[in-house]
Amino acid sequence: MFFVSEEFLRKYEAGEDFNQTIDEAVPLGTELFENTGGKKEFNQKRRESEEQQDSN
Repeated sequence: MFFVSEEFLRKYEAGEDFNQTIDEAVPLGTELFENTGGKKEFNQKRRESEEQQDSN
């Protein structure tokens, strides 16, 4: 679920042009989340760290 402003909804329903926040926050051609590794990589590193702590 997500929420939008009344202004955004009005412009969207009327077919007017509008800027999205993401367009302003992230320059075109770049990624919002760079070098995150993803959830799978995070979980693998966490397990390895926990195993090392358990063996000590």
